[in-house]
Amino acid sequence: MERANTASAFLRRLHPWLGKAVHTRWTVRRAFYQREVDALLMALQAHDGGRLSPELRLRLEGFLGRLYREWFPPTWRKDPTYAEVIADFRWWLGVAERWSEPVPRPPRSRRVREPLANQPKRLLRMLALPLDCTERRFLTAWRRFLKSNHPDVNPDQTPEERRRFAEAVGLWRR
Repeated sequence: MERANTASAFLRRLHPWLGKAVHTRWTVRRAFYQREVDALLMALQAHDGGRLSPELRLRLEGFLGRLYREWFPPTWRKDPTYAEVIADFRWWLGVAERWSEPVPRPPRSRRVREPLANQPKRLLRMLALPLDCTERRFLTAWRRFLKSNHPDVNPDQTPEERRRFAEAVGLWRR
């Protein structure tokens, strides 16, 4: 990282993970690394944005080297170059950011279509229902019809009303 803006972008990407990552073999507390990243970011902001000064570059390389030795196992790379250190951190950050993304859920349909009433058209017309009425709407109308037209509830029905009731019961599909 030769330029200040590249280094600061990398450190800003790394900073939140310093507080989340827990490594049992860390010899220094996480707060040390967080403070060091904050100090490096402030130094980079004070920098003019061009090439890094040799002192700042050495400080950045030393910090990332120390963090690398504690972050990655010793068997990862024996003697990594600075470019390999940066590449490994970028790889780790990519994996960590992908794993931390929430799992996309399939979109839920907002309204569940109720099943249509599977009844004869003639019965639906007798109950004054549309042909595409739902099962729930049909049952509501059917129960109202039964309450108002049942011979036991209305003993003084006319023969026409009794015939209509018997026809409706004959058409009804359970």
